[in-house]
Amino acid sequence: MENENMDEQSIDLRMQRTYKLLSEALYELILKQPFEEISVTDICKKAMVHRTTFYKHFQDKYQLLETIFSEEQRKFSELHISEGETEKEYYRRVLRQMFEYVKNNRVFFVQSASHIKNDFMANLLRNTVRTYLERCFRMDETRLGVPSAIPIPIMSEYYTGAAIALVMWWLQNGMEISIEQMVDYISLMIVW
Repeated sequence: MENENMDEQSIDLRMQRTYKLLSEALYELILKQPFEEISVTDICKKAMVHRTTFYKHFQDKYQLLETIFSEEQRKFSELHISEGETEKEYYRRVLRQMFEYVKNNRVFFVQSASHIKNDFMANLLRNTVRTYLERCFRMDETRLGVPSAIPIPIMSEYYTGAAIALVMWWLQNGMEISIEQMVDYISLMIVW
């Protein structure tokens, strides 16, 4: 029984290591070339992982990228409203963390933005943001005990477009406006 648990742990650690190597390799490659030009072979060479190992975990490079985005979305999904924090304070904190994340990964986002014509990348980004916002709005409904006056899918789509457009504008303009000022501007535009 104990040996089975150790075997499962070592397999799990190997899977985590493989995922980490492949994710980092794809990330580094995206910094240098358009996603569409990256092959599974390129990813495997960069990660020093066999192609057969890649295909044990992922169908293709698209699934790997989806997994990376899902993991990043999970990190944001762990943000919860704190005790005594108002709804406005919570969303300001989420916005601040979103801008900090983009700033810390700006090379990736700038490179991705320059290839945003790629429908897969654009849709993946939109779906990631939309899913996160829908979750936030549903949590608000549950917490407040009142259904939203506007259907959640409509609100989510609206704010997704606005969030992506503002982040891209901020990046394209060299992030000259501070994160705190961006959060202030967005807060002024939202009816609390």
